[in-house]
Amino acid sequence: MPEEKTILIVGGYGAVGTHIVTELHRNLPEAQIIVAGRSLKKAKALADTFASGVTAQHIDLTSRASINAVFPMASLVVLNTEAGAETAARACIDHRISMISVAASVSVMRTIGSISADAQAAHVALVTEVGLAPGLSNLMLQHIVDDVPQTEVAELILQLGLVGTHGVEAMDWTLARCVEASRAESIVPPLPAVGRYVIPVDFVDRDKVKQKLQVETVTSALALVPKWSTRMLPAIAPLLVRYPGILSVSQPFLRAILQALRLSDDTLGLFVRARSDHASGTIQLAGQNQSRVTGMVAAKVAEKLLTAEAAQRTGHVGISDIVSLEELLPSLEKIGCSLVNERSSI
Repeated sequence: MPEEKTILIVGGYGAVGTHIVTELHRNLPEAQIIVAGRSLKKAKALADTFASGVTAQHIDLTSRASINAVFPMASLVVLNTEAGAETAARACIDHRISMISVAASVSVMRTIGSISADAQAAHVALVTEVGLAPGLSNLMLQHIVDDVPQTEVAELILQLGLVGTHGVEAMDWTLARCVEASRAESIVPPLPAVGRYVIPVDFVDRDKVKQKLQVETVTSALALVPKWSTRMLPAIAPLLVRYPGILSVSQPFLRAILQALRLSDDTLGLFVRARSDHASGTIQLAGQNQSRVTGMVAAKVAEKLLTAEAAQRTGHVGISDIVSLEELLPSLEKIGCSLVNERSSI
């Protein structure tokens, strides 16, 4: 592994990757950052916006030759795509490089987890659950479960603006999950900021949470702003998947409607509610621009993973093994996020 801190960001010119590059360049000025992806033109365009310390590379995760040509340059790989995640993880093991994945799919996280023993043998870390949800949601869940003893039910709800600075892959993932859900479901009791309806979306490894936090029932869901669109999106998602151009054409009109209603088109809210027989608690994160928040979290995990203490972590690890909610709070506040914790007796 190179002595110099060199961070390879695959998909670094995307909505999330751009924020990761910016954060790392500002916070680790001595590090070398490689922006990589299938489009060398896009990678160079981003790299050229920095005076120094950022370069561009072409990489194709379907080509082992391409991976073997680029990965050995790095001390750490940050993966911003779900496609090719297992191939990238195995290559990191072969080259003894730790990797951070911002994948939101439980299946991808479990696939990476299945090669944990190989990663341990190679003395590298494969970090998942990095971002907004999963990621901050896991840290918030751990925090609220500590506040509500004997938690039996935990609910995680991610609220996003119907339009906003969502990356293409993030939108495709969301629409696919809405097609799977087919319809919104009611939550009891409702959360005032969310409303009565949510879309069931699997972004938490329930088995892992049950084992680690001893919580019997864990649910995860998506809600939208404006609230009425939460019920609408699952109904029209199959059409949007089939004809993706509809969404891009309609976004200006949707944004105009939100502005007329004085609603932010790029809002985000993350709600985690824990309930036991005797008490309940809710912790809420409010902010703007999910891509920026996800990028900031991934960058902070990368910074921490490059320290000597965190570097001792090997195998498949989650965000809570690397960084705490308290460590992230100052950076979250700097980008306009706020955290509120409420607890009540039943």
